[in-house]
Order: sequence, then structure tokens, then C-alpha cells
Amino acid sequence: MKNKIFSITVISIVFGCSSNAPTYTAEDFRCYPDVVYLIRHAEKQIIKGEKNPELTKLGFSRAEALADSLAPLIEGIVYSSEFTRSQQTVIPLAKKWNTDVQIHRAGDPEGQVAKALSHCGRTVIIAGHSNTVPGLIKLFGIKDEVIIDDSQYGDLYMIRWENKAPVLSITYVGDKNSDE
Repeated sequence: MKNKIFSITVISIVFGCSSNAPTYTAEDFRCYPDVVYLIRHAEKQIIKGEKNPELTKLGFSRAEALADSLAPLIEGIVYSSEFTRSQQTVIPLAKKWNTDVQIHRAGDPEGQVAKALSHCGRTVIIAGHSNTVPGLIKLFGIKDEVIIDDSQYGDLYMIRWENKAPVLSITYVGDKNSDE
């Protein structure tokens, strides 16, 4: 009998003290970056057997064009995969923004997105690859399918949040003619 009274008392306290007010989660108050830019690395050298090639002359030119187009923005956070070509794509921008390139493994897209989302109100750029950038865009919550062809360079993907919903726009940096 004591156990029944104790149980009834506990239940009464728990339910009697609960409120009908809505319960908020951390997601309700999430602060997003001002903007996240994603770009596939610029044109790379094609060297048989080389798995980590550097950029071509045109690739370095595109990297400079990226830096020139984003340099006027408020300085931001610069991420790149561990591969040389991706780092070389954003190094000129990092220099103009007076910051370092932070390396994040291409094989950890969820971790990359989590890092980017942790920069509340900041500008973030991520340099990746034709097989990683579309997945990153999807992980940011964009429903549109993005495909980057192996010969496609210069598309700059921009994600902003409007009413907590991600919105994607695409612009282009550098010379449209990719023939060297």
C-alpha cells in the first residue's frame, strides 16, 4: 500500500508540475553562418599515377579570381580537404583574409558540415572535390541535386539561411574557357 501511495504521489508531482507551454529544442535557437561558400578545387594537373597533383596555370589563375571576388567580404573561415589542389585553390583567399587554411578530411563530410555550422554569423568557404561538394551541399539541407562533371570548374555554391531554411545560389569565378 505504501508503494502505491508513493507511486501516486510521484506521478502527481511530475504531471502536476508540468506545463502546457511548448518545449523548445536547441534547433529552435540555432545560429547559422552568415553564408557558406563551397567550391570544387580549380583545374588540376593530369599526371599519370599522381594522386595528389597541384593546380595548372589556369587553376592558379582561377584561385586568384576566387580570392579577388571574395576578398571584399568580411574575413571568414577557410576550409580545405587534405589534398594539395584544394588547398592551393583557397590559399590566395586565406592570405587576403589574413587567416590560415584549416584542413578537414574529405572523407568526413558530416564533420565538415558540423564545423562550418559552428561559425555563427560568419562567412565560411570550403574547397572540395567534384565527388564531395554535392554531398556537402545536401548535408547542409539543400534538396536540389547538384552534379559536378569532372571537367567542370569555377562554380561557386553559396548557401544562406532564410527563416532557418537553407537557400542555394550559384555563381561563377574565373575564366569560363578552361582550355589551357
